[in-house]
Amino acid sequence: MAVRRSGHGPDLVLFHGGMGSWKHWIRNVGPLSERFTVHALDHPAYGDSAPVPRETTGPQYLDLMHALMLETFPGEAPLRLAGFSFGAAIAASLARRLGPRVSHLALISPGGFPARKFGERPIRSYKEAAGDERRFREICRHNLLVNMLSDETSVTEETLDIQVECVRRTRFDSRKVSAGGTLLGDLAAVAGRGGKIRLLWGERDDSAFRPARLLIGEIQAAVPDLDLHRIPKAGHWAAYENAPEVNRLLLEFFDGA
Repeated sequence: MAVRRSGHGPDLVLFHGGMGSWKHWIRNVGPLSERFTVHALDHPAYGDSAPVPRETTGPQYLDLMHALMLETFPGEAPLRLAGFSFGAAIAASLARRLGPRVSHLALISPGGFPARKFGERPIRSYKEAAGDERRFREICRHNLLVNMLSDETSVTEETLDIQVECVRRTRFDSRKVSAGGTLLGDLAAVAGRGGKIRLLWGERDDSAFRPARLLIGEIQAAVPDLDLHRIPKAGHWAAYENAPEVNRLLLEFFDGA
């Protein structure tokens, strides 16, 4: 598992979203590194990390992540975890498995809910590009505005470069975890042992296929007195679209006792 480390201080581990890499945190690593040793991961079969067998299931993938975490972070030093979307489901699973060693768990628009059919998601297939680079970037732009970002001005050429690279280096179907139904049970267990949990959710991360009130309500039912913050001017990828506010809230949370 590829890990990019920066900064000094307590350990903070960042878990990216589906079809992503550590670059999902590209606007956050610097500010967080001023107070923490930041470990920005490429999950197995993403970015620079090694692939996994095609038949790997969601539970097997979570088992692998647990084993890799124990290998990468041996000992008993406290860990702070932050996860986005698919990565938030992973982070919640690890927080449950690692027990009191995880002192703080921050989730940004998490996946890991039970598989259900809501409204249609009007994405386009990357196969439509048929090797045409310009068309591939157009599809990436379209899908970013459906799945990830709320404002067309958020999709710069740099943003497209990140998305193109991430899509092409994805070798595991994150839906095996994101629709695996593990999130709520994991959060209830972490909350039950007194673990600190903060949920960040973009104000514009709300759609027919991702109903914010329903999903946030399910988390609130699992986590009494949920520490919830809606991020203004942000969609699903809030850590990118409104990085200053997300960075402020993460630093405030992780600095807390």
